[in-house]
Amino acid sequence: MHTIADQPMEKIIITPLMGMGDTLMTTPALRLIKEYIPDCEVTFFTFNRATQEILSNNPYIDQLIYKPIKVTNAPAALAHMLTHITFRYTTCINFYPSNRTQYNLFALFTGAKVRLGHRYLQKDFSQLNWLKNRTIKEKFHLHCVEENVRLLKFLNINHSLDSIGPMEIFLTQKERETATSYLKTLQGKCLVGVHAGTSTFKNHRHRRWPTEKFIDLINTLPKAQFLLFGTGDEVKLNQKIKESIANPKQVTVVEHFTLREVCAIIGELDLFISNDSGLMHCAAAMGTPTVALIGPTNPHFIHPWHVPHRIVKQGLSCSPCFYYSPKPLFCKLDNSYACLRDLEVSTVVKASKELLATAGH
Repeated sequence: MHTIADQPMEKIIITPLMGMGDTLMTTPALRLIKEYIPDCEVTFFTFNRATQEILSNNPYIDQLIYKPIKVTNAPAALAHMLTHITFRYTTCINFYPSNRTQYNLFALFTGAKVRLGHRYLQKDFSQLNWLKNRTIKEKFHLHCVEENVRLLKFLNINHSLDSIGPMEIFLTQKERETATSYLKTLQGKCLVGVHAGTSTFKNHRHRRWPTEKFIDLINTLPKAQFLLFGTGDEVKLNQKIKESIANPKQVTVVEHFTLREVCAIIGELDLFISNDSGLMHCAAAMGTPTVALIGPTNPHFIHPWHVPHRIVKQGLSCSPCFYYSPKPLFCKLDNSYACLRDLEVSTVVKASKELLATAGH
C-alpha cells in the first residue's frame, strides 16, 4: 500500500535531458512521484523536440515545457529561465544521467531550495555536480531506471528496486490506428524492426554495428519481414541496406511518420534489433522483445528495461569504456571499435531466433 510523504513537495521541476532513451528511463520514477505524492505539481522542461514527443500525454506530468533553446546560446537560455522558471519551484530533480555543467547550472538557476541528483565517477567536480544539495553516488551495476528511482528517497519515496514498472509512452488511439493500418499493407507473418543507426552526438556514431553485418543478418532470416527505422543520415543507410538485400521485397524502409507513430508501429512488431539507441528504448517501452547490440557502453546502465531481451556483446576486457561524462566516445584500444566490428552475425541470429521462438515464430 502506497503511503503519502509526510511533507509532499508542492512544485517539482525536472531538468531537461538530451536523449530519447534517457528521457524514457525517467518515466517509471515520474509515475511513482504521482502515486506517492498525488498533490504535487510536476513540470518537465525539455528543449528537444523528440523528448517532447516522447513525454506528450504523460498523465504524471502536470506541465510539459518545450523551449528549443540552443545550448550554445547561453544568454538566451538564462534570460528565459530568470523570466519563466526561477523561484517557481520547491524541488529540482536532475535525473540520471545528467553529468553536464549545463544541467547543474539549470538546477541552480531554478532557485529551488532542494536540488536532487547524482555524484558521478567520472568528471564529477568539473561538471559542477556539487551545486546539487541532495545527492547519491552512481553505482556501476544499476540501470538508469533504478538510479532514477533511488533519487526519490529524498521525497520520502522508498520504493523497492525489485518492483519498478516499465517505461511508458502514452499514445493516442489515432496513432495506434495509423500503425495498424500501415502494417496491414506489409507481407509476412513475422515482423522484425531494425535500427542500424544511432545518434551522432559525442562521437556516438561508433556505437553502430557495421552495415554489412545488418545486411548479412537479414539475408540469414529470409522468412521474416524487416522494417528499417531511422531519420537523417540513417535514411540513406537504410536505403543502402535495402538495395543490398538478396530479396529487396523482404525489407521496408519506414518513412514519413511522426516519432510517436513510429513507436506505435514498433509496438506491433514481433522483434526489434537495434544498436544502443533511443529507438531501442522506445521498443522496450512499447513492450516489444528486443535484441540489443552493445559495444562500448555498460549494459547494466541501458539494457532494454522490463521487456524480454537479449544483450549481444563481445565482452572484451576493455569494455565498457564509455561512461556518463561530457567526454566524447573514443576507442582506447586501437581506435578500431572491435567490440562492435567483430560482433558475429551468427550470435545476433541466435539471439533473434530465441526471442522469436518465445513468441511462437
